[in-house]
Amino acid sequence: MSDVLNLIKERRSIRQFKKNKIDRESIEKILEAGRFAPSAENNQPWRFFVIEKSENIKKVGELCSYGPLNTFVSTAPLLIVIYTSASHRFVDLDCGMCAENMMLEAHSLGIGSCFIGAFREKLLKELLNLEDKTRIVSVIAFGYPEKVPPPPKRLTLEELAKFDTDTKIHKIGLFEKIFKTGPLSIFFRSKK
Repeated sequence: MSDVLNLIKERRSIRQFKKNKIDRESIEKILEAGRFAPSAENNQPWRFFVIEKSENIKKVGELCSYGPLNTFVSTAPLLIVIYTSASHRFVDLDCGMCAENMMLEAHSLGIGSCFIGAFREKLLKELLNLEDKTRIVSVIAFGYPEKVPPPPKRLTLEELAKFDTDTKIHKIGLFEKIFKTGPLSIFFRSKK
């Protein structure tokens, strides 16, 4: 098994961190991994806000917690907020690939992470002094794991994947290419 596949299989969402700070060299490696993520037309829509000061981590953590959910964010030694001002249809996918790169690099360095998608965005943008036109995609909590959860149950490849050698693929005719998916498809959809 390749080292990359091992990293992917071993990575967990960590919600209990040791108090140890993460050194600047490791933070920069994590950011570099994000920087080199693929993106549509190489547009690189992600921007990073790195939060290391404990008082700021607590403030951001408060905006990520909902009752008992996500309270651990306040205890992480490092938070990285991924935000963007791009608005194309692939921006969430691009930023998601960026986040995954960062979490895998962190794991390779012995640092745990957890992707946070729930937060009070308007208040968080105010706190970080981000422009109104920006959108926060995620907050990622990073730290050395205090506790590593067991692997979650995964669907098998048989449940997830179809192969063209085992499945009949529908042939798309000229009519369908022109009228159902081509430029004329707009006219036919508006007629319905």
